[in-house]
Parts: sequence; C-alpha cells; structure tokens
Amino acid sequence: MAPGITSIDPSSLKGLLAEHQDICTLELTAVTGLEEVAAEECQEKLGVNCVIARGRVFIDIHVQQVPEVFKLRSIDNVNVILQMVTNFSFPDNREQCFQQLYKFAEKPDWRKGMSVWKNVFSFPEEPIQEVKALNNDYCKPRPDIDLKRMKLTSQIIDNIPEGILPQHLKKKRQPEEEQTNAEINSAVTDTTVESEEDSSEKQRVQASGPKFRISCNRTGTNHNFGSSEAARQFGGAVNEMFGWPVDLSCFELEILLYIDTEFVYVGVCLTREPLFKRNLTNFGRTNLRSTICYNMVRLAAPQPGEVIVDPLCGGATIPMEGSLTYSKVLHLGGDNFGQAVKRSRDNIDYLVKKGKSMPIDVAQWDAARLPLRNQCVDIIVSDLPFGKRIGSKGDNRVLYYNSLLEMARITRTGTGRAVLLTHDRNSMMRNIKRVHTLWKSATSRTINIGGLSAVIYILHRTALLFDPNLKIASKTHKKPSEPGEF
Repeated sequence: MAPGITSIDPSSLKGLLAEHQDICTLELTAVTGLEEVAAEECQEKLGVNCVIARGRVFIDIHVQQVPEVFKLRSIDNVNVILQMVTNFSFPDNREQCFQQLYKFAEKPDWRKGMSVWKNVFSFPEEPIQEVKALNNDYCKPRPDIDLKRMKLTSQIIDNIPEGILPQHLKKKRQPEEEQTNAEINSAVTDTTVESEEDSSEKQRVQASGPKFRISCNRTGTNHNFGSSEAARQFGGAVNEMFGWPVDLSCFELEILLYIDTEFVYVGVCLTREPLFKRNLTNFGRTNLRSTICYNMVRLAAPQPGEVIVDPLCGGATIPMEGSLTYSKVLHLGGDNFGQAVKRSRDNIDYLVKKGKSMPIDVAQWDAARLPLRNQCVDIIVSDLPFGKRIGSKGDNRVLYYNSLLEMARITRTGTGRAVLLTHDRNSMMRNIKRVHTLWKSATSRTINIGGLSAVIYILHRTALLFDPNLKIASKTHKKPSEPGEF
C-alpha cells in the first residue's frame, strides 16, 4: 500500500521551489491501490520522476508539457500544486487558527499556478490583474452556517466549544463507545465547500476575473474547526487579494485546500470533471471507471497480435479502454444481458463517430458457454459481478467456478493469463483453489472503488489441457437448492 500524503517531502518537488519558474508540480489522483501502475505510465509516456502517496501521484513537469498529462489513461483528476507545508501548527485557539488560514493565502505561488490554469482552459484575460495586501482582520466566523453540514460521526465535535455548535450536533452527539470500528480506525474527513455567504463580508472590492470557489478537504481529529470554516477564511483572503467573484455552481476556477493534521497544501483544479468519464455516453448501473479498466489491461501486459476477451463486459468499458490504448490487440466483449450489449454498442458507436479507430467487437453470449474455440484467446480481463447491485454471493460461487473453467478452455495453455476484479473475495479464493490445476494465482492488488474494497487477481494459465469432464462433474454434484447457473 502506498504511504499516506503526510510522508511527502516538499523539498523533493522542484515545481514548488521559487527558482524553477518553468517547472510546475502536478497532483494526479489515481485509484487507491493502483498508484504504482499510474506512476509507471507517467514515467513511460512523460519521462518524469514520480512521488507516490495514497491515491495520488506527484510529478514535476515543464509548464509547456502540461497538456500531455491529460492524455494519460490511468489518472482521474489533475491539479497544479501551489504550496505545500508539512508542519502547519494549528493553535488551540480557534480565532488564531482562522487568522493563520486567512494569512496563508499570501504564501502560494499564485502567478505560476494561474498561468498553468489559464493555458489549460484558454481563459481570455490575465486572471491576476493586481494583488492587494491583506489586512489583519480575518473573516467573521459563522458556525451557524459553516457547521450545519457537519456529520454526527465527525471526531472534531468535542474540540469545538459547546456554545457555537449547531442544534443538531448538541442533541444528537454520538457517544464514543457507540461508534463503529470503521469510524474509529479511519480519520473522519469533512469535504464541503464554501457557502454563499462565506465571502460576502470580504467582497468589498469590485469583483473581476474568474469566478471561483474553495473546496476544502480536512482530515484529522485534532482540529477545532470544520472544513467549511477553513474554506471561509482562505476564500475570503483570496477574494480580498485578487477581487475574484465567488460562484459555487457556475465557477470557472476551483481552488483546493487540503488539510491533513498538520500537513497543508493548496492546489488549483485543472479538470472540470473526472477523466474516467471521457469515453462513455451510455452509463449502466455498475459501469467500471475507465481508469480502472486501463490499469487492469495494463497489468495483463498485452503484446501485439494477442486477443483479449471480457466474457462479462457489461457496458464494454474494459474492451473499449483496451482498444483505445492497445490498438494492435483484438478486443472482444460479451454479456448475456441484451440491454448491456446494446449499451456497449452505443458507447462504441459514440467513439467511432469521434474518429476513433478501435479493433473491438461485442456479442451476446453466456460466460459459461462461450462461442469460442479452445485455446484461441491470450488474455482474459473482466470485472466479475460483486454480488451487491447485481446477483448475490450465492450466485457468484456457481458463476465464478463455471466462468473460470470456461476461461481456462479458451485461453492458451502455458502463456494465457487473466486479470479479474471482484469484491467477493471468499467466492473467488474458494474457486481459484478448485481450479488450481488450470489457473495459478500470481498476485493480487486491493483497490478502493468508491469506498468499497475490491481485489484484482492476476492468474496464469497452467500447461494442463482443459478437461470437459470438470464441467459435467460440477453439474452432477450441484445441490438443487443452490442458485441456478449464469
């Protein structure tokens, strides 16, 4: 597992140093558990050094080379980092904390960061016309507004004075002993944005320039302020310095403030929506992020001329992403649900109309009885049903076994491999053991998908030929009470 963000040494990032005005530091967000794969792609395609943290990859890159970063397939968001502090000591006094956050807005290298932002979005005017000095008065705190969205599970409630807590936090404060283990073991993160009234008192100047908002992500148990309160102070200072107007819904500029205990950094968002949405036009209930799809195909290490099959393709996100990045490989996908196949074709047609050339095809089939001859496939890459929104874990025990047998039949002995994603670890491990003569487990990676823990299994096909009697035996010994076959 990648180290936490607090392990980053800012001095190792050249883009944060004043003497390197032609180099900027970018934060590339990645799927937790796949940071190393994203770093490999960065090194391969951009020739940069990477600093890895949990869910993030930091790189130093020439400012003119920033557009090349958006061609990467393994990252979700891109932010340019303006300032990073490892020992931002917050006082016990709330007002002093507000003063620190307010004055901290003077520290980042705004001109370099806004120059990168201007070039990425082709903003028509210079965003920084003038910089006004901050006065010594931080924004007036408004806990009645800033704390109204704080959750009852937040571990900083006890740090905030009783007199300023909103009514819902006073009456329903959870006892420590009633919290779940997950809440105790994980640092609670408040992720909110500045409210409409947050900067009203600081907008005394004539508003001009890009419409902006502050998004604050705060993690830790020792703070005596919420993320919205931090956003109020920092955003008020930004408004006073540059005169930019605040707009939470139709903003042009999103400024990111990250606070993790005493580790604080400021960034500017260079993506208006996550990059994993760029290829789909028809979304299903369980569409997999395109960035995860790319990483899975990359883990399979496809070679020119090979054939990759996804026997449970759903909306064809894996074959589509594979065909866009590995054009010398044939990608096939299929599903037994007719609507999923139609959705796959719609997504493929959408990309073809945009001028994409993709060696891909999809069909409707049964994953346990594929219309493919023996040993005609080199790689299987598939997102197996989790048993959550679709199916059940009882279904998975049958489906996984029959699918692994059928995958073994169509893959080449000795060289075939499979990259399979699932949340149902028990069913997967049980069935890998049942087919250990056909599949050898090489390695696995635990990843985070929207807060859900899942595992990517990398399997290698053994040299043993497939025995059709294995399927017959599985049907003979199946109990009548078990769920039906896929």
